[in-house]
Amino acid sequence: MLVNAARPAAAPLCALVLATIALGVTLYRGWMVTWLWILALPLLLAVFVTIIAGFVLLLFLTARRAQRVPLVATAVLALIGVGGSVLLFFVPHATAWTRFWLERPAFDTIAAMELPDRRAIDYYGVDLPRQLCFVSVNCKVAVIGTSGGHPVRFVPDYIGIPDDAHGYGHFVGTPEPGPYDGFGEPLCPTMELAGGWWWLGFCGRSVP
Repeated sequence: MLVNAARPAAAPLCALVLATIALGVTLYRGWMVTWLWILALPLLLAVFVTIIAGFVLLLFLTARRAQRVPLVATAVLALIGVGGSVLLFFVPHATAWTRFWLERPAFDTIAAMELPDRRAIDYYGVDLPRQLCFVSVNCKVAVIGTSGGHPVRFVPDYIGIPDDAHGYGHFVGTPEPGPYDGFGEPLCPTMELAGGWWWLGFCGRSVP
């Protein structure tokens, strides 16, 4: 695909594909770290080195044709892919916010699900329907405490080894400050999203 990037329309299209991959990998890096643990680091590095090299090649091939519109479009998409990924990587709340709004209908469905009695729920939660597995790294929704007498539902974005996690919590009404049991890590609501959902991160880290 990159070989044909000298064609005017091909370079922006290739850049769009690379930008989408870069942003997608960054948004879902919690999955990679959860399932691959230490192996995720070299894999992430290899992915982004390949993507950056692809952008450089696209810009080089497009510049050779001296056509302004494809070159500008390719450069803008490269900036979005690389710059957006850097922002999402170093600002965790930006990742949490973006993922939530991209998947808002699924989160609303999970909030409305009927769960079994809390005593029948496993420590790591109950299985989600297959079509909702993309929301949770272990395809489960857990109950990690109560707030105002109501159970707090938890959808993990990352689960560490041997323990700890962070992710999304659903509250009925104003949440109590916590902490809540994030599979061994004390978690607190640090960013309000919508529909009763909050980002649960390490206690003491919040945004206005």
